[in-house]
Amino acid sequence: MRIAFYSTMGGMPWGGSEELWSRAAAVLLARGHQVCVNYRRRRQLVAPLEKLRQLGAEVYWRRGALYGRSVRRVLEKLNLGQQPYARWLKHARPDFVLVSVGYHVDDVAITQTCRLLGIPYGLVVQAASPYQFVEPRAYEGLRAAYGGAARLYFVSGQNRDVLEANLALDLSDSEIVDNPFNMRADAAPAWPADDKLWKLACVARIHFQSKAQDLLVDVLRRPKWRSRPLQVALWGHDGGNLRQVEALIALHGLERQLVVAGFSNDIEALWRDHHALILPSRFEGNALAMIEAMMCGRAPIVTNVGRVAELVDDNRTGFIAPAPTAELLDQALERAWQLRHEWKTMGALAAQTIRERHSQRPAEDFAEAILAAPRRAGLRAAA
Repeated sequence: MRIAFYSTMGGMPWGGSEELWSRAAAVLLARGHQVCVNYRRRRQLVAPLEKLRQLGAEVYWRRGALYGRSVRRVLEKLNLGQQPYARWLKHARPDFVLVSVGYHVDDVAITQTCRLLGIPYGLVVQAASPYQFVEPRAYEGLRAAYGGAARLYFVSGQNRDVLEANLALDLSDSEIVDNPFNMRADAAPAWPADDKLWKLACVARIHFQSKAQDLLVDVLRRPKWRSRPLQVALWGHDGGNLRQVEALIALHGLERQLVVAGFSNDIEALWRDHHALILPSRFEGNALAMIEAMMCGRAPIVTNVGRVAELVDDNRTGFIAPAPTAELLDQALERAWQLRHEWKTMGALAAQTIRERHSQRPAEDFAEAILAAPRRAGLRAAA
């Protein structure tokens, strides 16, 4: 088969949302299928895409938006530019198009052209926030895009529910898929040797809107946490709020409690030096950091977003704050602190349960789902 991949990734060169489709593409190439990729042009080399190209994929670098929003609205009213990426699709001649949606309000206008050309397509949604709704002007287009898909994939049922509410569509026939992880499936890093300072890791890009590191500041500035031997290290790239978090640390004198640690490619090495994960996200799809922490035998302290409730047993394999607020996060962290001498045992159980509930070969599973998807074309009626 000839499979085309289109990613909506816009702001960053690469991210966790790109791991599933790109690794599935590599699996398809290894199995003898043809792959073509449409990705936004970047100034710097995007290593995973270069690897796909070396494996035999055709990579098309598209430009960013050529016109501002007001100009695009005029073109829409004049019925111009209504077949986005038609030239690429006609050249690529795919049997199926997989659109990777990094965020639920991303532009998926390419699906309109797929419908006009009779090309079956699917969408995989990596994140959906209950705090941002589809704009009225985009409603009909997105509703048609999802309603006309041969197959829909979500990384959590919660994300699917957000899209159902936004589009007023029954998406119950969609499939929940697992994300790949960036470590060995049998990883088992040693427990930290230091027992005088309890160290938590927040593994996420520093981005308040989604990852909510600002909530950590709010919690850790409270007197009880200042007096306890607890430290949180922020591991991750700057997602736009690095300067703010550094300024907040200085403002509240939290240099001992909250440390900006940088970025690490070695997940197992990271967890050899930390006792548990803390991830106060305001929204998620299926956080890779949580999956990796649990597989490494570390209990997560997390907010109830994405697939958390499906994968973490509260007070047994981790600690769940019911919602992303400072008060509820403080309560979850307090429960965790009172059971800190059980974190090692809880982490071992977390490692066992995550391997029972989450695929150990997500890229291969998704590649097989993509190959089966064209047979479903026409089964979903457009809205």
